[in-house]
Amino acid sequence: MRDIPIDQVMTPDPATISPQSSAAEARRLLDSNVINHLPVVEDGRLVGILSSSDFLKLHLLDGKLQIVADATVSQIMETKVVVLNKNSTLVDAAEKLSVGGFHALPVVDRKRRLLGIVTSSDLIGELVRRLNL
Repeated sequence: MRDIPIDQVMTPDPATISPQSSAAEARRLLDSNVINHLPVVEDGRLVGILSSSDFLKLHLLDGKLQIVADATVSQIMETKVVVLNKNSTLVDAAEKLSVGGFHALPVVDRKRRLLGIVTSSDLIGELVRRLNL
């Protein structure tokens, strides 16, 4: 399993959103695609990521700040995104996810163009598939 290329596990061409989009639109995309992580892309390049847990934080602030009602993706997204490159392996992904604090890794090329995304659920699913062989 050590040398399994990440492109065998990742979701290629995931749903994305722009930083100028509303938080409400991002929430609709997460819900309609039944996903928990939404890469934020501008001019074809990854600039952040938005997760379901970001909306939990917003919910906790609801009614306390005007920003909640008018929030844009750029105001609530995580900009310090840990990524994988297209030559990464399953082990590379597992090592980065094991650090904690996040559950998704966008896969990008040298110019930070988004190629796919891999989540902790993807890794667990791959492990289960291989254990059941």
